[in-house]
Amino acid sequence: MTSNVIDPNSIKAIIKANVPHSLDELFPVIGVVKSLSREDLKSDVVAGLTVAVMVVPQGMAYAALAQLTPEIGLYSCIMPILVYALFGSSRQLAVGPVAMVALLTSAGLSEIQDPAEDPVRYQRLASTLALVVGLLQAGMGFLKLEFIARFLPHPVLSGFTSAAAIVIGCSQLKDIFKLSLPRSERLQDILDPFFNKLGETHGMTFGVAVSSIVFLLAAKRVKRKSKALKRFPEALFLVVFFILVSHYARFAEKGVRTIGDVPAGFPAPQNVLWGEIGAVMGTAVSIALVGFLESFAVAKTIAEKEGYRMSAQRELVGLGLANVVGAFFKCMPTTGGFSRSAVNYQAGAKSTLASLVTALFMIITVLLLTPLFTDLPKPILSAIIVVAVATLVDLREFAHLWKTDKRDFALVFAAFLCTLFWGLLQGILVSAGLAVVILVQRVASPHSAVLVQICEDPPTFRNRERFPEGKPVPKTLIYRMDAPLFYANAESFKDELARLTAELDPRVIIVHGGAMPHVDSSGAAVLEQVRERCAARGKALVLCEFNGPTRDALRTAGLTGDTGGEASSPSPSDDATPTPSGKTKRIDMFLTLNEAVARAKTLVQIAAKEDVAVDVDDDAARQSFDAEARTAVSARDA
Repeated sequence: MTSNVIDPNSIKAIIKANVPHSLDELFPVIGVVKSLSREDLKSDVVAGLTVAVMVVPQGMAYAALAQLTPEIGLYSCIMPILVYALFGSSRQLAVGPVAMVALLTSAGLSEIQDPAEDPVRYQRLASTLALVVGLLQAGMGFLKLEFIARFLPHPVLSGFTSAAAIVIGCSQLKDIFKLSLPRSERLQDILDPFFNKLGETHGMTFGVAVSSIVFLLAAKRVKRKSKALKRFPEALFLVVFFILVSHYARFAEKGVRTIGDVPAGFPAPQNVLWGEIGAVMGTAVSIALVGFLESFAVAKTIAEKEGYRMSAQRELVGLGLANVVGAFFKCMPTTGGFSRSAVNYQAGAKSTLASLVTALFMIITVLLLTPLFTDLPKPILSAIIVVAVATLVDLREFAHLWKTDKRDFALVFAAFLCTLFWGLLQGILVSAGLAVVILVQRVASPHSAVLVQICEDPPTFRNRERFPEGKPVPKTLIYRMDAPLFYANAESFKDELARLTAELDPRVIIVHGGAMPHVDSSGAAVLEQVRERCAARGKALVLCEFNGPTRDALRTAGLTGDTGGEASSPSPSDDATPTPSGKTKRIDMFLTLNEAVARAKTLVQIAAKEDVAVDVDDDAARQSFDAEARTAVSARDA
């Protein structure tokens, strides 16, 4: 009879799970908007307009950071926002260009094409990069691979982000001081020529930049203390003010660099550079992961405050489609931004309708308002970038990890130094590699404990290191390892049991599997070796507290006897019961530690009565075991 059950990992099952069954499922915004009240709709309109006036200067600033023309930043605040509003799961996330992604874009693409030599090709490369980023993110979402992003743990991201923020800030020195400096994502390549040319500073440019930074910082501080000014668009105010001052004071004639002509009109569809997909793949992978993590972190935080559930899979699909569609409308890679999303939320956004309002305003801007930006001084955009990234330098995280976890501190510091002095892409790759190494090291040398009894009614067992007053079960070693038993730690598991056996000389060894979620073939082989060597010395090996799948796997491998039902363990069968001489065919397996302890006490009593010695035939195995035990003890004492 043919089974109709579909393998959940099959292509058919994956496709079926990801195909929407209704319009509401395909476009989450429909269901959200249906539930909104009239007041919610008003809040969305206000929030959308508030974010719009913020993203105009930010979009141009981050485009400049990516070495793209200002209009590309404005375009990137239209189509990606529209697409994400339709497909994303966050109601308050504001999508668009962000500083981190902009700098990664610049770092990756400048190795392929000098933007000064061919700005048109460079822009098409940026759009090609956006396409690849989108395909990677959407593909990860479709295949439910969002867990991959977790290989960049928080310490790695903290170190990388702090270093990148410093690099981003320093990259703006050329426009703040009006100096001819090379573009680089390595700190030393920026600072060395900067200090050599510091005497060539343009006074008016420097004055405009510094006054702008002071104004933005002061405005943020005032807004934190005043509820009435929370929605004050300080960046837009600064832009409008200096456009007027620059126009009437003729800044351009006095040596202050300005934006110049910004093309008006909605971006016409364009094709990408399909032949360059391979060239941008490395940068795309970094942006896809970092962009998703940044976006999901802020979206999840807001969702928890608002009491609705976020879908990491849906977020990847939404962000991916936003980048894919945007790529064909001259957009750079985009993601959800911390500052914009926070403003959107604080302004009262209730749904993605707010993002639709933002996109509509941006369409009006590129159609009608771009000529107004001609006289905008470039130092203003640099000031906006510097203030925006200043909050990303997290020194408190460094201090916290130094106090709590030296290994994580080493990780965050390594990520910080690699990114700062080697480069953004190299830094994130090295950091991710270090994270994997530390993960493997922690799993390969996991925490373990010898359990002792601290209470008789009910019988309670705890780590002897934490409860030195506890009493060991007579002639019994209870050992627990807090990790899966697999190829990376199987040998250390065996060595630790040998050491403890030599130290305590138990008659029965109980392996507690309550914190051992999985045993692979290497782990099972080691358990068999331990059983054989215990048998050679007249000792018994007993297992308990393993989860159901692991018990099934060990039984299928022939390592343990039939445990019977899930509720309780029957008495082990004859072929699974160790004899007083230690000869066994299979290992006793019990559901609970109390059952295992009861069995151990019985075996100890039998062995005490019979006092059976080890068979002569087992001398070789006994000597091998004793040698390993002595080696383990010597290694520990050394």
